[in-house]
Amino acid sequence: MEREVMEYDVVIVGGGPSGLSAAIKLAQLSKENNKPLEICLLEKGSEIGAHILSGNVFQPTALNELIPDWREKLSVKCTRKKR
Repeated sequence: MEREVMEYDVVIVGGGPSGLSAAIKLAQLSKENNKPLEICLLEKGSEIGAHILSGNVFQPTALNELIPDWREKLSVKCTRKKR
């Protein structure tokens, strides 16, 4: 029996907040240090974050630190809830 093989430097299991953050940070460090990394993020859902972000309201503090310009890069409109 022959199986397909895919080689990665890092394999992260779970596309939730911590797995996704780890993958993003590793990619940023890889780019900053000009050392390419093959990063694989495994998620059991149909897409990354499928189980956590649908209709979710969250505090973006960590996201602001990880990706300061995420709002400009986003393709949907984000709104702030007034208190």
